[in-house]
Amino acid sequence: MVKVQKKNELYDIPDDFLYMQSKGNIGHVWANVEEEKIRIGITDYGQKQLKEIMFVEMPERGFAVQALIYDGESPKSKPIGAIESQKTSIELFSPISGTVAEINDEIENNPGLINQDPYADGWILLIKPSNWEKEKNLLWSAEKYAQELEQL
Repeated sequence: MVKVQKKNELYDIPDDFLYMQSKGNIGHVWANVEEEKIRIGITDYGQKQLKEIMFVEMPERGFAVQALIYDGESPKSKPIGAIESQKTSIELFSPISGTVAEINDEIENNPGLINQDPYADGWILLIKPSNWEKEKNLLWSAEKYAQELEQL
């Protein structure tokens, strides 16, 4: 586990996960390879920035998603959902292209699971990748994500 200290907050970053390239408040999504599917969710940093998560809008099973691509500082890709908290609302982007294989039904009824355990019970989607061999090289290691967090 990699840990990043920023001001009074400590952020956990599992070193066996991959991370979406993040810019400002866009991104902060992890990807965990599980056989032929990729489980995704938001990072500890992302959930702590949102504070108390109240609602998660997710795509349906079978929905085709596109990996996040930037056009300068803005996303060129379309969001796949949204996460709302008492503080704000953010768009959710996918770190990979593919098809939604499963959604975490538990967070529909209890979105606070993301705050409680963002890397396990608070996962969001399971995606069957369509372009994994190319796109996995665009994801960051835990060390790279930690370096980028320290720059924020």
